[in-house]
Amino acid sequence: MSMGPYISEPVPFVRHDEAGRITERGRMEMRYIVAEDAEHGGILAGEAAEDTHHVEDPTGPARRLRLRRALVVAFDTREPVPGAPARVVLPPDTLITVAGPVTGTARAGGAVDLVLRVPGTYRVTMEAWPRRPVTETLTVPVTEGPAPEAPAGAVVIGPDLETVRARAKEIATFHYAALALISRPAGLQAADLLKAAEAEKVLAGGESEWIAEEAAERGQDPAVLAAAIVAESTKTVDRERERVRVTQAVARATTESEVVAALQAAGLEFVLPPGP
Repeated sequence: MSMGPYISEPVPFVRHDEAGRITERGRMEMRYIVAEDAEHGGILAGEAAEDTHHVEDPTGPARRLRLRRALVVAFDTREPVPGAPARVVLPPDTLITVAGPVTGTARAGGAVDLVLRVPGTYRVTMEAWPRRPVTETLTVPVTEGPAPEAPAGAVVIGPDLETVRARAKEIATFHYAALALISRPAGLQAADLLKAAEAEKVLAGGESEWIAEEAAERGQDPAVLAAAIVAESTKTVDRERERVRVTQAVARATTESEVVAALQAAGLEFVLPPGP
């Protein structure tokens, strides 16, 4: 192909791969561009950017830079219930990347049924080269009752229910363990239990050498210190009781919605980190 007249000043160029993706941009004298193209190929004079352009016919005689058209898609719903499909028509071999409480990727084309099992907000990015990728937001609500069966051939994003339960228990356990460590380092928690028992003796009208000694060091009345110790101990007990309630609600859950609802009742969100 003709690459234009030779000039000595550097001109813009792009390097590209066999799919027409621009891999590098720069400026070089035309004679060097022509020489490199003759020896290796994959270089073309012109001004372009990888996110807006591609090389048409990258290995043929009609190479030229072209703008990447936007991929235009439309889901039939933006709020699919867990297990129900959100249908979208895509070009062949479109890369679908889902990011949200659960992540996943798939390749599909035609009329695609995308099924998200776990409630939450998802960003769904679709890319069909050389079109520019597009990202849509889908919101999967928490629902009651059994989840519908995914249609045959659907692209299903999300693990099985047992994996969701296990991750939810982990989230709750880490949350309440962190709250306990904010209150007191782990190495002092056993001593706190003994101190709480001593404080309860003081509040019941008894005496405690331990509480009396610490109260004297702090310049406090033993009864005031004992009340504060018991109040903090009560918070610890309440947190543990709440942890048990949450993890048992998760264990009883029969759907992904029930798992997420159990976490949300405690102010927690379900997130499953991407796998290796």
